[in-house]
Amino acid sequence: MLNIFRHIAKGFRLPAPFPITGEGLGLGVVFCLFSCSDFSSYNSVVESSNPSADKTLWENISAKGELSDFAQVLQTVGYDAVLSAPTTYTVWAPVNGTFNKDSLMALAQNTATRKKVIEQFVYDHVANYSHFESNPSDTVVYMLSKKLIHFSGKNTGSLTFDGKTINWGMDAFNTPSSNGLLYTLNGMVPFRPNAYENFFADKSQYGIADSHFNAYVKRYEKVILDEDASVKGEIVNGNQVYDDSVTVTTNSFITSRQHLNAELNNEDSLYTVIIPTDAAWQKAYDKIKTYYNYITPIKYQNLTSTSTDFSGKKGGTCPATSTGKATILSANAGVEANNAATLSAAPSDAEIQDTKAYWTDSIAKRWIVLNTAYSENNKKYNSKLMADAGFAESDTLYSTSGNKITNLPNLDKVTVLKQQLSNGHARIVNEYPFRASETYAPVIKTRTPGRVVSTSGYTYDLFAVERGFFSDSFCKLDDDEVNLKYVRASLPEGSNFAPEMDFYLPNVLSTTYDIYAVVVPPIDVDGPKLPYTLRFDLHYTDAKNVPQTGRLDGDTLQTTIAKISKVKAFENDPTKVDTLYLGHFTFPICYYGTNAAPNIKVMSTLSSFSTSNKAKYDAQIRIANIILRPRKE
Repeated sequence: MLNIFRHIAKGFRLPAPFPITGEGLGLGVVFCLFSCSDFSSYNSVVESSNPSADKTLWENISAKGELSDFAQVLQTVGYDAVLSAPTTYTVWAPVNGTFNKDSLMALAQNTATRKKVIEQFVYDHVANYSHFESNPSDTVVYMLSKKLIHFSGKNTGSLTFDGKTINWGMDAFNTPSSNGLLYTLNGMVPFRPNAYENFFADKSQYGIADSHFNAYVKRYEKVILDEDASVKGEIVNGNQVYDDSVTVTTNSFITSRQHLNAELNNEDSLYTVIIPTDAAWQKAYDKIKTYYNYITPIKYQNLTSTSTDFSGKKGGTCPATSTGKATILSANAGVEANNAATLSAAPSDAEIQDTKAYWTDSIAKRWIVLNTAYSENNKKYNSKLMADAGFAESDTLYSTSGNKITNLPNLDKVTVLKQQLSNGHARIVNEYPFRASETYAPVIKTRTPGRVVSTSGYTYDLFAVERGFFSDSFCKLDDDEVNLKYVRASLPEGSNFAPEMDFYLPNVLSTTYDIYAVVVPPIDVDGPKLPYTLRFDLHYTDAKNVPQTGRLDGDTLQTTIAKISKVKAFENDPTKVDTLYLGHFTFPICYYGTNAAPNIKVMSTLSSFSTSNKAKYDAQIRIANIILRPRKE
C-alpha cells in the first residue's frame, strides 16, 4: 500500500524540529500501542455553573497568571483569535517556567519561522473537541500536530498528559470554557518527529551530523499536488489556480516492498530506526564498495554452450606438462565473448555517469540504509526495542526489509544517542552495526548444476531425504532446513563413466571466500558405502576481463599446469554427509546483479571406473551444497 504524507499549503513540508527546552526530542520510552480516539462524542462543550464556562478558552488562558508566558506566545502567532472562535477545542497549557519562552518568542516574531512555532509547539498542546478526564476510553488524544499524546490517570488523583502532571483547579482538573476545556499542565509537550520526519531533523544540538543518510533518503522523495483534496480557485491564463492546495509526499525507498517496506510516517505505527552518523556512513561506504568492484562487459563461461571447444567431453583440453598430463578444461571453453554480461547503463540523471562506478556506489549506499527500520509491533524479535532493554548475544532483530540481524550487543555499544519519536524510537550509531554476512556479503549456497556430463546426457536427479530417516551424527541440518536435499548426476547403474557436475556460483562479490563442498554418501542405493575421489576446478574472470581456470587444493587455487598436476584428490568420509574445505580464493570482480557467474566443476580424478576402481570408490557424484563463505569481516 502506498504510504502518503499530506500537508496543507502548496509545496510545504513539515520542517525539522528545533530545541525549545533542554528536553529536546526526549529520551523516554513508549510502552503501549497508539490508537486514535473516536471524536464524534466529544464535539460538545461542558455545561457548568463555573463562571469560567461563560468565557472563551482565550479569556480563561489570559486570565491565569501562571499561563502568561503561554498566552504571550499564542497572541504573537495569532492563536488568541482561534481560541476565541466558537470551534470546540481542548487546550493543555504549560505553566510559566516549563518551556523556553524567549526562544519561542524569537521564532514567533520572525515571519519565516512563525509557522514552526504553531506546528511544533501550539499544535502539540491543542486538540479538536472536548476531552474529559472522566471519559475512561479517551486515553490517547489526536492533536492538531497530528501526533498521538497519552492522556493518563483517568478518574484518579494523578491525571497526566504526556507524563506531565495536570493541576487540580478550584473543584476539577479542567477549566470549562464556552468553546472547550482548559487543563493547566506542569510541563511542556516536546515536539517529537515521527520516524520519517526524524530522518531530516537537525541533530546538530547533539553534535551529530547525518547528512549523507538524509541525502540518500531524500533522493527518493516526491511531492505532488493532490487535486481532489485541494480547493480550486480561478482559471488564470488557462491554468487552474488553487485557493488551498494539498500536497502529497511519497518516498518509494521507504514504502517499497523491495526496500524498507515501512510506513514510517504513520503516527499509528511503532518503529525503531537506526541512523548512522556521517563518519559511520563514510566508513561503511568505503568498506562495502570494495565488495562491488564491477567491470563491463563481463566474459564468463556459459555452461549451456554447445561450441566445439565445450562439446561436453569431460575434461576438455589436456595441456602437456613436464610431469605428465593434467586434465583441466580450457579457460576459454564456452566463454561468452560477443554477448557477454553487461551492466545496465547509469540513468541520465544519476550523479555518477560511469556505469561501473554507478553500480558500485548505488549498491554500497543501498546496503547502508536497507536495514534502517524495525517494527516494534514484531513481538517475536523486536520487543526489546520498545522496552529500551539491553541486548544479549542470543538476541535477534528482524528488519522491515526482511533481514535477521544478530551481534546486537555491538548495536548497544555503537549507539551514541537514543531519541523518543512520536511513533517509536531512533538510535544514532557511530559505526555500521551489522555483520557483513547478514547484509552486504552473505554466504552463497548452490546445489543447482548449470551443466552435467554423464552417459545419460546433460541431466541430473534431485533427491530429498526426510529428517526422520537419519541422525545428527550422519547429517546435522541448518535451522532453516527440514530435509536433506542433494543432486546426483543421472548415471545408469553399472556404468563405468566418470560424470561431471558444473555449478554456477551466483552473485559472487569481489572479496575472499572460503569454499566448501557438501558431499553425500551413496544412501540412495544398496551396497557398500565407498568414498569419492574428486577434484574441483574453479572458472572465473580476472580484473582485465580475461577468463581464468584453476584447481582448488584444500588451501588455495593452483593455476599453473605444473602445480595443478600435483593437487591431491579429495576423499570424503562415506559414513556421513561430509563437508570438504576446498580452499580460499579472492574473486577480483563482482558478479552481483548480472547474468554472469563463475563456476566450479566437480569431477572424479579417475578417467573411468573399472572393476578395480569400483572396489575402492563410488562412481557417482552427490552434492548437497557448494558453499562460499566470506572470510572473517
